[in-house]
Amino acid sequence: METHTVIIPSQFDFFHTATFAFVPPFRLTLADGNVIHAEEVVRLLPKKRLVAFGTWQQTPIVAKLFFDPHHAKRDMERDAAGIAALLENNIPTPPLLYQGVSEDGRIHVLIYERIYDALSLEEAWRNRENANDMLSILRPVIVEIATQHVLGVVQHDLHLNNFLLTKKKIYTLDGAQIETCPRLLSKKKSMRNLALFLSQLGVGVENCQEALFKLYAKARGWMIKKSDILYIFYLIKQWDEKRWHRYEKKIFRNCTDFSHLNYWCSDVMVDRRALFPEMSAFLKNPESLFSHPASQLLKAGRSSTVIKVVLDNKTYIVKRYNLKNSLHFLRRCLRPTRARRSWRLSHKLNLFGVAIAKPIAFIERSVLGLRGKSYYVSDYISSEHIGDYFTRHQHDVKKTDAMVERVVLLLKNLAKLEMTHGDLKMTNILMDQREQPVLIDLDGTSEYATLTGLRQAWDKEIQRFLQNFETMPTIAEKFKSLLLLERN
Repeated sequence: METHTVIIPSQFDFFHTATFAFVPPFRLTLADGNVIHAEEVVRLLPKKRLVAFGTWQQTPIVAKLFFDPHHAKRDMERDAAGIAALLENNIPTPPLLYQGVSEDGRIHVLIYERIYDALSLEEAWRNRENANDMLSILRPVIVEIATQHVLGVVQHDLHLNNFLLTKKKIYTLDGAQIETCPRLLSKKKSMRNLALFLSQLGVGVENCQEALFKLYAKARGWMIKKSDILYIFYLIKQWDEKRWHRYEKKIFRNCTDFSHLNYWCSDVMVDRRALFPEMSAFLKNPESLFSHPASQLLKAGRSSTVIKVVLDNKTYIVKRYNLKNSLHFLRRCLRPTRARRSWRLSHKLNLFGVAIAKPIAFIERSVLGLRGKSYYVSDYISSEHIGDYFTRHQHDVKKTDAMVERVVLLLKNLAKLEMTHGDLKMTNILMDQREQPVLIDLDGTSEYATLTGLRQAWDKEIQRFLQNFETMPTIAEKFKSLLLLERN
């Protein structure tokens, strides 16, 4: 593989002009004459910093490069100081091997030992079968957080990716947002920081969150009351709102995960990991696939058309939101398109762990600011919906009961986010490869500002949902007993 050649003194310019499309490998010469050979970019913030896997002095490393013209030195020192605080308190963290600058003195560099045979807590949680299975992994992490709080160490950017799990150790990563206090954290500050961590477990795991809070309290020697449990969930809800507020901005701008593209009369957002040649061509000319012989037509309605396509060897679902006539255009041209709405709501549900078809892209066509057709792209899940599943397993009570419970949990998690689906029919709940139910078609989903509005909409939604099972009275009765329990 060809390696980019960095010619001195242009190293700073080389990295400072790097965009999200930057492709490794590359080399960086340091002030002491040694060279970083980078093989994979882990994270890139254009004009600010870059994190890469590579080698240095024949040692596998993680390199952090800071090249913000105004704050590079400060950012590097802050990161190094956080790691130093962890080491001083004997908190496991990858060793810092080098702290210095590039040969031209304009790029500040930290080099850490790379830890192999490790799994991030984020990845472990994402691949879980259920929350209870994760308790054995989460317990030592909670004890680690409690220990850090006793030592006066606070991670202000406390998230699942900040913990690296090996068979013997839990490593704490990223020193940039670490604060050290002269004494152990107060109960109020400790609970707030712990709630930030617990909030990232999503909705529908309240029992797990409560168990972990009680474990934390035991590790701290606290005697907790019912009011403490209510307070931790109040703090979790506060963090949920803040996290979504920040993430909602992210999904509509250029960043590490997403690319914002502007073409003639089109506004596009796309998951950067899907941005390969065929996807790029489709985003520029979405209509081309609707007449392509390889595309499979799934729905041809007046308000929307749905096709199944293969782009860059991966299968996607593309939904085009049509305009039925001039009146329909006038009614919708000043409102956010249904594709934009699907993109936003899908990401909200995904952030909080509600199973949906992964959002890939949306395209919004407009002329002179008047919005027209729009397109929404999501991952392909399967062609089997829950009606097919219940029919296929109608004589297996154990399987049907388990699936009823999974669907109920999915719908209740949606309600916990103060949302309703809006079109809850069998064909909008698909089965994934692990036989887990997944929601699709979110353009009719609504959010509610009051519990009264949510409860009224929930009643209507569930009554509509139960109509799907008129020919399956046993299944319908099971759903009714679980979903309408609170009304009785």
